[in-house]
Amino acid sequence: MRLSIVLLGLACLSVSASSFAGVLHRGVVYRGANGSVARTHGTLARGPDGRAWHAGGTARGSDGGLVHARAGGVSGPNGQAEHGSRTAVASDGTMTHKGQFAAQGTNGGSVQGERNVQRNPDGSMQAGYTVSGTGADGGSFSRSGSRTRSADGERTASRQTSASGARGSYVASTSRADGTLSHGSTVTGANGNTYQGQTSYTRGEGFSHSGTCTNAQGQTIQCP
Repeated sequence: MRLSIVLLGLACLSVSASSFAGVLHRGVVYRGANGSVARTHGTLARGPDGRAWHAGGTARGSDGGLVHARAGGVSGPNGQAEHGSRTAVASDGTMTHKGQFAAQGTNGGSVQGERNVQRNPDGSMQAGYTVSGTGADGGSFSRSGSRTRSADGERTASRQTSASGARGSYVASTSRADGTLSHGSTVTGANGNTYQGQTSYTRGEGFSHSGTCTNAQGQTIQCP
């Protein structure tokens, strides 16, 4: 996982991990001639069965902007995990946030994802996320989504999900806008039979639903 923000705190940990056991902590404060201030810190704990670390920092510019970053991770006999995030508030009040994470087990399973958010001075907002993973048995999944809010309060959202494995697959999408919620899905079994469905709700009108089932040859069959 690429996390450039990790470098901020790792600069505090100038130690050779191969020759270190125990807990180490470092902290540094930087003050610029223009009034800017940056504080960083890092902690490393290492033992016979693995290690854990955390790093972070906060910087305030002369224009009043603020940035905070942090990251951490653990590793041991069963695998490893890492996470990191960065939040910035500009002098005009715009806030942006980005976070990432990843984990991997010794059995081959893994998961990773990220999340992004931006809030603007006019009250509008945009956000999105993704997450995906692979199981030790070869199955996999992914999910992504987004949502928005306009300056006048109008909201939209969407989400996509997929999963597959030895027993079949699943694909779905959901969206919401202008008082209407829609959801569509396709489920396919290991035998090739497929279900496709669509459900929607509209404010003031109610629900509607339709679904169709087909066999591996594409012929329509009765849904169970």
